[in-house]
Amino acid sequence: MIVGMTSSSIALATSLEGFFRDLLQQALEQERVELQAETYVYVLKLCTEFAHAERLHEGGRLDESGTPALVWLLERAVSGAPSARFEAYRHLGDVSLFVSGFFAAHVERRRSLVGVDYYIDMGRAAYDTAASLAQRGGFSALLAELAENFRRLVEVLTRMAEQTALPVASDLDALFTRFARNPDSVMLGRRLCRLGVGPVWSGSSPS
Repeated sequence: MIVGMTSSSIALATSLEGFFRDLLQQALEQERVELQAETYVYVLKLCTEFAHAERLHEGGRLDESGTPALVWLLERAVSGAPSARFEAYRHLGDVSLFVSGFFAAHVERRRSLVGVDYYIDMGRAAYDTAASLAQRGGFSALLAELAENFRRLVEVLTRMAEQTALPVASDLDALFTRFARNPDSVMLGRRLCRLGVGPVWSGSSPS
């Protein structure tokens, strides 16, 4: 049984995939992000798999504990055998997306040497490279869509994290930083307005 905290109650799901499916669908609707069906399934599977720590921690150095540093994943992708480069870049993109979405508060802790923007830049470039290495068709188009929407998907995953017991910074500074990264987020704009800050939308005013 998977337990997640929602704004009004404790949400119960009988499987990780079922738990994340509801959160993902809601977050995509709130952020007005539309994904192709294959890409939606990919993001759902990513959340489900990386909820298991051992899967998320794959690919790091033997002397490293926890989530592998992106620089080591990039080194493996760049210097690896040609036959392994696609999977290495794809994994780098996966780790970057999941960590920057679900663990932004940890990434941007006071003593951290890098911030969420670093993860976003690394992940977007990794998916873009993986798309270029993939065979034309399904995976290439899917990874290209992930690269194109990477920044917005980080906010989608962060919204999902807010509905769980994971720590997500929700103070004014944190919300403004998230809005600066994703100025098209109507939900973040409204939250800032409720806090007395009037954001300027890049497009039309929110409805």
